Amino acid sequence: MNINVEHQPNCRAVAHVRVPADQVGKERDAIITYFASMVRLPGYRPGKTPKTIVAKRYENEVKDELEKKLISEGLRQAVKSEGLELLNVLAVNDKMYHDTDKSFSFTIEMSLAPKFELPEYTGIPVKLPRIEVTDADVDHDLLHLRENQATYEDVDRDAAIGDVVVLSTTGSVDGQPLDEDAPAHLKEMKENWFLLAEEDDFLPGFYAGLVGIKKDDERSLNLAIADDFKYETLRGKTLTLAAKCLGVKNKAVPELTEEFIKKIGGDEMTMETLRDEVRDAIRRRKEQARDAAKANQVIAHLFEKVEFDLPQEVVNREAQRRTNEIAMRAMQQGISEDELVKQQDEILNSATNQARNNVKVSFILEQIAKKEALEVPGQKVAMALAQIAERQKMPAKKFMAEAQKNGLIDNVRGDLLLQEAMEFLKDKAVVEETDPEPEHCDVHSK
Repeated sequence: MNINVEHQPNCRAVAHVRVPADQVGKERDAIITYFASMVRLPGYRPGKTPKTIVAKRYENEVKDELEKKLISEGLRQAVKSEGLELLNVLAVNDKMYHDTDKSFSFTIEMSLAPKFELPEYTGIPVKLPRIEVTDADVDHDLLHLRENQATYEDVDRDAAIGDVVVLSTTGSVDGQPLDEDAPAHLKEMKENWFLLAEEDDFLPGFYAGLVGIKKDDERSLNLAIADDFKYETLRGKTLTLAAKCLGVKNKAVPELTEEFIKKIGGDEMTMETLRDEVRDAIRRRKEQARDAAKANQVIAHLFEKVEFDLPQEVVNREAQRRTNEIAMRAMQQGISEDELVKQQDEILNSATNQARNNVKVSFILEQIAKKEALEVPGQKVAMALAQIAERQKMPAKKFMAEAQKNGLIDNVRGDLLLQEAMEFLKDKAVVEETDPEPEHCDVHSK
């Protein structure tokens, strides 16, 4: 075969293949011989049908089978001769039989794995905080534990920061009800609870406007909406919320008494054992955070050291997967489909950028796994598949049958191999310990 491979950007290539007449004739004859041995035609014994009759009777089928075989062989030879790492065939085009020399030609569009030189990947320097768990850390987590058991008691006084206000509201702009595109919760709310805080997590000025309100009070809150507000129809306008207070509640956090300790931990729990359990939980949490920071620094180091083209088809698939995840989470949070459509460009750009990073990391880890001859134990693959089957609530036998058909087993094995490569890199990293860092808390300042 005459094969010429043309490399293109984004890890694409086009193989131009021309099969000489003698090979075309040889393959065609072999296919006709096979058909003759299998077909049954009236007047002929099985396997004795003349080839000329078979060739004429099954002309289209022979042609289809011949092209499949020639294209398959052309692809195999192109991959072998050029040392290509084929991801998938995108298209087969320009199929032609040439009358001049009876040859057959075609082109194959391919998506290839990127080629790049791995940088030095052992001994990557990382800086990680030393793990320490102080009494203050334990006290802070115990405070969260107590707050999770908090109750809210009605109080007959003005609302203050830290109180809960129960409200019903109706929204308007310039004295007119909000239009259909506005979010439902801004049009009207009934008996909603709001925990007043220093920083607004609802609308700027909303919490401050409720300080001092009492039960049965009515207030008109005029809130200036920013120009970058996520709901376009309200940008730059003043939203008026007519609010009626249905009650003020004080957050009552239980004391860390012996009764409370036994309530949450059982009769055997004491202050000492509770603090020990909390201390162990904090240490595990800090170890997980340290491990994640280690992985992030290793990946960031490799990102800076190597650059290469990515297969666009792979990036597109990953971007679509991430877009679906973002949309699903948004809908679970109550964002409407119409609002998602308005944000689709922003969502797609974010998903595509993250997809490119994910795909790049995957190829780097894959090459490291190959170079280090890393393998995934069969037992680990089986355990991962069993966990998926359990999550999907499918019988193991049925799940495994489907997993073999749809390629899930290979996908799981591939994901686990990337994890093995990541663990290898972390084990080989050189750690410089730094002073402990305080954990971030959205609720309390430490």
